[in-house]
Amino acid sequence: MRKLTFAACLVVPVVVLAARSPVPWGGRAAAETARIRARLAAVERDLRAKDVSARPPGERLARSRNLDVLHQYWVRGVFPKNTGVPGVRVPYFVDRYGTRCAMAYMIEQSGRGDLVERVAATNNNARIRDLKGDPELVAWLRENGLTAGEAALIQPSYDGPPPAPAPDASAASVGYKTTTGVAVGASAVTLALNAARTGMSPNLTGVLGIASGAMGLAAGAPNLNKSGSRRTLGLLNSGMGTASVLLGVYRLTRGPRTASYASVAPWVDGHGVPGVSLNVSF
Repeated sequence: MRKLTFAACLVVPVVVLAARSPVPWGGRAAAETARIRARLAAVERDLRAKDVSARPPGERLARSRNLDVLHQYWVRGVFPKNTGVPGVRVPYFVDRYGTRCAMAYMIEQSGRGDLVERVAATNNNARIRDLKGDPELVAWLRENGLTAGEAALIQPSYDGPPPAPAPDASAASVGYKTTTGVAVGASAVTLALNAARTGMSPNLTGVLGIASGAMGLAAGAPNLNKSGSRRTLGLLNSGMGTASVLLGVYRLTRGPRTASYASVAPWVDGHGVPGVSLNVSF
């Protein structure tokens, strides 16, 4: 019976702790990589399909070489990260980790790392169409068989981190979390004392169980109508508190029985006459 009572008292907190928690969302980076890959693959396909037979041989050769570099770049799949502008897509020539965008990578692979460094230092978030007045960049595009419009297609923008969420009014405060830890810990200790044979006075452990359980109920009851983590902790406090109070009351009302001071037994005298004997001990 004692084991059954203890198991029943633990059911409530276990059920509360089994409540489903939110599943973290971690697919943003993978989705962003897939988006940029698909864009650059489509741009490469379109640029290769263009008729450039009228251009000088040197430009056609450089163009083909750069499209091969572009192919290697998007297949590798390491792209800049927008860490500075939440919730907005912006271009990055070079991100804070040193990762080059597609255009910067192509320019650097052609031997013009100095041009990449200058643009990153002066116009890192500029779009190619905004750099038409840069003579070095315009010259590089011409020599490498690309137009400013084609370069703009090659240059993607990058999703920023999600905006910071608004404060959650249903979130439990640090103080309430601390109170929960104390109340649940006290209830757990008294539950164990009341369920186990510790040799302690059942009256003492019963009173301790009721007191700690009342503390848990006082901490949990006002939050049962809340939402989020406050409600979860309210349920935990109330569940453990209720279990502690019930087992404490059980211990107080089911204390050890004392031996009787009087006993009654059948008795027969020396003449065979039956009767009843009463023994009283002092």
